[in-house]
This record gives sequence, structure tokens and C-alpha cells, in this order.
Amino acid sequence: MSTIRKHYKHPAESEIGPGTLYIEAQGDVIVRQVESYRSVLVWADKSGQADSRFPLSDQPLSWLDLDEDDGITTGEFDAVWKRAKAVSG
Repeated sequence: MSTIRKHYKHPAESEIGPGTLYIEAQGDVIVRQVESYRSVLVWADKSGQADSRFPLSDQPLSWLDLDEDDGITTGEFDAVWKRAKAVSG
């Protein structure tokens, strides 16, 4: 598996409505994610998740319809990850 991590921001849809998915991927594997829906902000990684409704994606990164416009910086991802961990443990 590649050690280079890439980060993305992509529109998402869930049972509670439209939102945004933030992804950290290593190669084609999603290793950390944050989902934001209205006032709900949750995180997931291989150690667990903040809300059982939003587990870590088991789909490969290539399954998502991502393009260059979806790329974000490591700093942008880390900021939203830190916020999600702070509000949802």
C-alpha cells in the first residue's frame, strides 16, 4: 500500500440529508473520514467511529466519483478531523 496520503472533500448524501464527506486515503484505501450533515459532524477510522450510522467506508477510493476539484490540503483535512473529534469524541 502506498504511504502517500491524499485528501478529498466531496458532496455526500445520508439518511439525514445532504452533506459533505472529507476523506483521507492511502493508495485506494480510505483510512479516515469525516462526514458533515447540517449540525452533525462525525468521524470514522479503522479504530472506530463517532456514530454507528456512519462507519468508515469499505469501498475503494476509486469507487467514488472524484476529480481534481475534490482535492484538499492535508491542513484542511486535519482541521475538520480535529473539529469532528472534539465535538463527537
